[in-house]
Amino acid sequence: MKTDEATGTVRRRRTRMFTAKEKSQAVLSLWSGRRSPSALTKALDVPWVVLNDWEKRALSGMLTALDPNWQKPAQAGLPPRLERLMQKTLEPSAAPAAT
Repeated sequence: MKTDEATGTVRRRRTRMFTAKEKSQAVLSLWSGRRSPSALTKALDVPWVVLNDWEKRALSGMLTALDPNWQKPAQAGLPPRLERLMQKTLEPSAAPAAT
């Protein structure tokens, strides 16, 4: 929030609503390596946590839609960042416990 010095009123930042198509395009461009996380957050004018949430939700949706007996291919050829995210999503118990 910013204060308008002339009137003394508070101006709120306008919240933009993204469509599912826009969110999926953003996540896919991130996963494919076409855009970096910092470039994407600047282009969309969203904080990193929003983009990260879209990414987690997209991966969760894909895994939910797949067969429970689905096995990760031996040579997936996915970017390392996506591999780490998948590992975190598939094995949440492997995450360190908060103290």
